[in-house]
Amino acid sequence: MVGTEGKYGASSYASRLTPRQEKGGGLGNPEHHDKECVGASKIVKLVELIRNAKKCVVLTGAGISTSAGVSDFRGPNGVWTAEKKGVAPPASRSFDVANPTLTHM
Repeated sequence: MVGTEGKYGASSYASRLTPRQEKGGGLGNPEHHDKECVGASKIVKLVELIRNAKKCVVLTGAGISTSAGVSDFRGPNGVWTAEKKGVAPPASRSFDVANPTLTHM
């Protein structure tokens, strides 16, 4: 349930971090979405690269959890973006009830 952050959501986590002015990176930048046909061709290429690789390491950011209802930090509706604007951060699903998406697998 979105809006039931409890004690383990992104905003709660952020409130326990050591305060600092510079959060690093840009804040509030819009998310980029490819057209479906472009995304599909990228997936085909990625599958080819992984199949031909001897080893594969995937590095992701916190943004992969937004589709599971967990707030990000730097996005347009992120926790730190809201802080910079002087507004309350958006409601976030608690980490302990968020369901992983296919991206997490």
